[in-house]
Amino acid sequence: MATAEELLEFLPGTDCRQCGVSCAEFAGLLLARERPPEDCPVLHEPDYAGFIEALHELLGPLTAAAGMRVDPEKCNGCGICVAMCEFHLGNCDAARLGKGPRPQDQMVFHVVNGTVVVVRQELCTRLVQAAEKCSKCAQYCPTEAIELF
Repeated sequence: MATAEELLEFLPGTDCRQCGVSCAEFAGLLLARERPPEDCPVLHEPDYAGFIEALHELLGPLTAAAGMRVDPEKCNGCGICVAMCEFHLGNCDAARLGKGPRPQDQMVFHVVNGTVVVVRQELCTRLVQAAEKCSKCAQYCPTEAIELF
């Protein structure tokens, strides 16, 4: 499975918001399968020829795997989900101290421009086959912006 960082390599990186969100947020939406690569108007310019196809290749075929989706319309960017995330608590010293993960830490999601963005969904403990199915991010979200499937 691709990561948001890998997808960002094939996005313009201009944060022009022609698609309505920043490039980092768009990468998260691509990863969550909420938006197709074709929704980025800049990728249709000649300078970015082949990028849409590369993104489709990175994303791979649609599967019915478990995952999560953050509704940017409902999310208020409070960060409670980031603080409650089992992966963050188990793998990030700063998170165990009540702080958010640092940029150098691996993270499932973080707050970007006032909205939570899924960065590396594959790290979510819900996706580990033998793990107890955690739902703390959705359970503690005060605006019910996180959907688990």
